[in-house]
Amino acid sequence: MTADPYARLDAAYLLGALDADERLSYEAHLVTCWRCRASLAEISAIAPLLAGLDESAFATPQEAAPTPVPDTLLSRLVKAAGRERARRRWLSTGLGLLAAACTIALIVIVVPSSSGPKPAPRAMAALVATPVDATIALQPRSWGTEIDLTCWYQRGAAEPSTDRYELVAHGADGATYDLGSWRLAPGQRVIFISGTALAETQIKNLQITQPNGPAILAFGVPRLFRTADR
Repeated sequence: MTADPYARLDAAYLLGALDADERLSYEAHLVTCWRCRASLAEISAIAPLLAGLDESAFATPQEAAPTPVPDTLLSRLVKAAGRERARRRWLSTGLGLLAAACTIALIVIVVPSSSGPKPAPRAMAALVATPVDATIALQPRSWGTEIDLTCWYQRGAAEPSTDRYELVAHGADGATYDLGSWRLAPGQRVIFISGTALAETQIKNLQITQPNGPAILAFGVPRLFRTADR
């Protein structure tokens, strides 16, 4: 096995003893070598301790009398490096658990609860001659009504003047509510899920329209029509 020529450069790099070319070469090597990155991370905790030592600890005999190195220095450095490794492991584990918790929370928020199967979709009625067909299903929710729409454009039909379609709801109070829009071209099928704060009993009808054009498809809530006929 060929020895890694960069394996012993971590301390020199940390202390700034490499020249510019050596430093750039070592940094490029760190990108692909996890062993050297781990080694550099382990000794990085030692640098602050060395920086706190008095300059006389590094003086040559000509400059000053040698200062005895405390017997506890090595053990302190080893313990500091150990604490740094433990801190990094704790931080990595904590971030992983936090990410998992956020993912679970996102699932809980996004996925709506439901009791029982969804109602079967029903066909929307054409109001004008159109190559567009759609089915729709209404699902009561605690916040209002979920609307599941499947819309498709017959294959081979002529291109429309605009490929944008909109879903609107007309309430029993006479108000109109925009429920979103989508794009559709010949041969395409779109599943569109929307919702409204209106309860199903408050919806008079739902219509598919095109911008600045008449409604092309409609779905009326039978329960309201029966109430109006009384």
